[in-house]
Amino acid sequence: MRNDGKGKGAPLPFVRVSSLVKIYGGGRHRTAALRGVDFSASAGTVTGILGLNGAGKSTLLKAVCGIHYPSEGSVDVCGRTDADSIRPLVASVPELPLLDKRLSVRETLYFAAAAHGVPKEDIAASVLSAAARCGLLDVLGSRIGQLSKGYAQRTSLAAAIASGCPVLVLDEFSSGLDPAQLAQVRQLLTELAQSKCVIFSTHRIEEAESLCGSIYILAAGRIAAFGSAESLLRQTGCASLEEAFLSVVEAEERK
Repeated sequence: MRNDGKGKGAPLPFVRVSSLVKIYGGGRHRTAALRGVDFSASAGTVTGILGLNGAGKSTLLKAVCGIHYPSEGSVDVCGRTDADSIRPLVASVPELPLLDKRLSVRETLYFAAAAHGVPKEDIAASVLSAAARCGLLDVLGSRIGQLSKGYAQRTSLAAAIASGCPVLVLDEFSSGLDPAQLAQVRQLLTELAQSKCVIFSTHRIEEAESLCGSIYILAAGRIAAFGSAESLLRQTGCASLEEAFLSVVEAEERK
């Protein structure tokens, strides 16, 4: 049974990661990508993840999506804890759109909705709603291969919305958008976060500051700090979130 957070009295969707360890390889090639990570997100605000390349952001997101199995610890998505049950609840929007260039925008959204169990009689409405929210009504009949990078990114987000999944995970999603598109998407994600659990990974500190109500700073596979932008400034005594981020990361990497 789907938990999209829309039913009357339905609990708000959430993600809870506890003591998560992810190890790759073995022997001399053993690498710990995540080291006892505790992380939580829920509907009501966008939750951000900041970190340098190699900090473990993508590994954490893949665990939340049910793609990676924990070596230790647990991942709980809307009350489900095994990867096979988690995957249908999470829609992922990657940095580079993974879309079939032969399909039209309409077909892409239709298949996303159908694949995630949206009832057949509701698919057309889901497709139109997602397209409208992402500014795609004028290109519904266009092939993916004909779209600009910005439109392809918005199609990827629209597919996630059309799926009806209660959890949305966006990994460096905004890299292909121009400033006007960025402003529109930030407003849309804020709206979506009122009913969905929205997790947003980014390299752009100013983006996390303007969009995310809760921010986790990941360094060397550990959560180095978390809180609102304001609380991170108080924790570090820094004047800007960029300074706070660099201070926290440097301290963690010295350990």
